[in-house]
Amino acid sequence: MKAMLKKVLCVILSVLFVSLLTICDFKAVTVHAADDPYTALSKATRKYNGVDYSAEYNPLFYYLNYQDLRDAYGADGNKLIEHYAVFGKKEKRVANRLIGDSTEYVVPTGDQSVVVIPKAKHGNGGMTYEQEVIARSYAKQIADGINAAIEAQDSAKGSKSSSKSDSKSDSKSDSKSSKNKIKDVEKVAYAAGVIKAYCDLGTYTTEGKIYRTAYGVFVGGEYSCAGATRALGLVLDYLGITWVHKNANTWNDQWCQVIVDGKEGYADAITATAGYGKHPNEGGSEKDAVSYAKVRKLFEVASQRPVTRD
Repeated sequence: MKAMLKKVLCVILSVLFVSLLTICDFKAVTVHAADDPYTALSKATRKYNGVDYSAEYNPLFYYLNYQDLRDAYGADGNKLIEHYAVFGKKEKRVANRLIGDSTEYVVPTGDQSVVVIPKAKHGNGGMTYEQEVIARSYAKQIADGINAAIEAQDSAKGSKSSSKSDSKSDSKSDSKSSKNKIKDVEKVAYAAGVIKAYCDLGTYTTEGKIYRTAYGVFVGGEYSCAGATRALGLVLDYLGITWVHKNANTWNDQWCQVIVDGKEGYADAITATAGYGKHPNEGGSEKDAVSYAKVRKLFEVASQRPVTRD
């Protein structure tokens, strides 16, 4: 009888242990998603003390419009709505739209002229909230890997530089270090190559519901130039690169128009290239393109699909 009770007790404890592991995994995913303001604030409350402010308040817009709120509260939706209800309305703060000093960027082309690049809101191609959370987690992983690789190289260069005592050698080393510093266009070219690798694992199509989305590229195994552009755009968001979706919602080739190293540029996930100036489809030079193949050794970022659990 005692042996039977021990067996039953062991089974119960095993079930509880597995359940606990499952709950812990779920919480870890939830917290990871909440770390991203785009996803955390998309579902943040718009009510405070029973009053619904939805008609005049958007948590993400309020967060993006005011640096002091970002510094004070981060992406805490409860704190943001409390501030708006108690102070923001009285201070006539704007919470129902994005504000800024301009609706366009004026940047050098890399030649002798400048180009006007419109600021644009980027559509997600029709992803659901859950799909966007997953897609952004992939994009953030890639961007974090790129940034970590750059930090590791900078640290290694710094340690080598500090080991030299000759001031002339230090001066030469600093000059060489600035020349060897990884450029924005190289980061973007690498990101484009990673997205192309994901696309190559899938199937090109223009049918269905996910081919135009980053989710289709990262998870669904279906892509188009629209989906590849949006997937690359998410990575650029996390790299802090300004971009515009060229030819969005058309049947033309699509890519990211970017601002890199203070100049106009482009990034194309289908060709795994980036460059300064115009895209080759708009008259830019293909020979000046920076390809993934040229820069991949600078990063060596793990970009394989995470192992999924059954």
